[in-house]
Amino acid sequence: MPQDAFTLRYLCGELNGIMKGGKINRIVQPTTDITVFSVYTKSGAKKLLFDVNPACPRIGITETEPNSELSASNFCMLLKKHLLSATIKNISLVGFDRIVKIDLIPSAEFFDSPEKSLYVELMGRYSNVILTENGKVLGGNRGINFLDNNVRPLISGLAYKLPPVGDKKDPTDFTIKEIFDSPEKITAENLCENVQGLAKSTAQEIVDAFFAKDGDNETGERFYAHLNDYIFNTEPRPCVVYDNGEAKDVCVYPYKSLVGEIKHYPALYIAEEKFFTERAARKSFENLKSRLGSAVNTALKKSKKRLSAVLTREKDAFGAEENRLKGELILANIYKLKGGESQAEFDNYYDGGKITVSLDERLSPAINAENYYKKYNKQKRALISLAPQKSAAEEELKYLESVESEISLCENVADLKAVEEELALSGFIKKPNAKKGKKAEETLKPRIFDVYGFTVKAGRNNVENDKITFSAKPWDIWLHAKNRHSSHLIVETNGKNLPEKVIVAAAEICGYYSKGRDDGKTEIAYCERKFVKKPKKSPLGFCSYSEFKSVTVKPDPHTDMQK
Repeated sequence: MPQDAFTLRYLCGELNGIMKGGKINRIVQPTTDITVFSVYTKSGAKKLLFDVNPACPRIGITETEPNSELSASNFCMLLKKHLLSATIKNISLVGFDRIVKIDLIPSAEFFDSPEKSLYVELMGRYSNVILTENGKVLGGNRGINFLDNNVRPLISGLAYKLPPVGDKKDPTDFTIKEIFDSPEKITAENLCENVQGLAKSTAQEIVDAFFAKDGDNETGERFYAHLNDYIFNTEPRPCVVYDNGEAKDVCVYPYKSLVGEIKHYPALYIAEEKFFTERAARKSFENLKSRLGSAVNTALKKSKKRLSAVLTREKDAFGAEENRLKGELILANIYKLKGGESQAEFDNYYDGGKITVSLDERLSPAINAENYYKKYNKQKRALISLAPQKSAAEEELKYLESVESEISLCENVADLKAVEEELALSGFIKKPNAKKGKKAEETLKPRIFDVYGFTVKAGRNNVENDKITFSAKPWDIWLHAKNRHSSHLIVETNGKNLPEKVIVAAAEICGYYSKGRDDGKTEIAYCERKFVKKPKKSPLGFCSYSEFKSVTVKPDPHTDMQK
């Protein structure tokens, strides 16, 4: 993404036009990287955001404000002390580097307070927000009492110095012509190495445009003129580039190197807000999906291990009848035993065969028989106690597999939040930041569709599946993918007969929110809700049904019908 000085120059122009003369009436720092100023401008209230996350540092106007994770930091308190009620005098790019300077006039209440300057350095891992007064550092967002590469001390009270630029030149420096005095030197790599503030993609656009325009008449002076004309006179056409519906890039204008669907926006700050908001949502979705998937995977491993242990004990206990038989045969043939034998062979009068019985030669035949009966009784008790454990382990395993399926079908953060609520209710995870006194069920809301005038509800997790199924009227129609994990759907009939097209559309929705989504066609079972029963002590989302019919459909989300 070309978030370079070329892009920031246009962005600063837009922000200055909107924010200049605006009054700061609120300052918050919802995360360690993000600071938000609420500014009252001529065009209304605006939120000016600074994000110094090393992965994607930016400045812009935002419509939404991240939820606060922190109490007010020292830096946030410093900003409030000096900048609340201050007026934004000017927003500009410093030189031609990735540094934005915001000049501020303190509140009239403190008329003797000198002007302040806020430097927003958007420089990858060195990104920072630094407040200064009379050229001296007051404080910074990142630890201020340290040396950055042992070159630039950022210590409160010392003079603020711009980051070193090395040997790179400002694009307006006329000596640039000497660097690019032959065609072979006019390359994107050479441009990035010798000129400030250009991303490689921007440099490549500049070089390609130069050769396309000047052909074989390349000279250093011509390239210098072209470079400055490109940087300072390019007509902005802000856009976001999408690839398969996913925002991939945001630019001042459509770069020729961009591949994908291009959507234009009236201003660069609007395009950037759209891009970063969608990117943050995607990242949040991926992180939450990964976290929930990991939690379920861990629970699945534990459940499988527990079931395996039960099955092993059960297998050991299956020898109970054999031990009972051996004890019985010893007693039946005790008159033949003299004592001191290590084994004996008896006729098995149940099947007519022979059976060899091991004996403890130190014990009497009667005690040997008693020991076999003790083993039999112990194994019999074990089988009785293992039965509910096995059933519970099997049900838990099926339940976790259904939740794993739910996670794979989630399409947005809201869907994942619903699964998170379910896992919290089931006790598999601890819900972060849960508000006391508020039940998780209160936040659950199923998907709702208007299908040809009939309301259709689709559960997003097992809690919602149970809720919509068993709160429906007996005559409502219930749908579920046959022999597959899927959402439960309820069609509210209001006592009317359903047209076939309603059943088909509802079945298509059910098929889409099932494990059969990618199979092309899925069989969907449906019946009246009164034929759906929930077995006693069964896990969330599990039920049995009868008197059903089925229809095979092609899965379709019918987003046009969703409310």
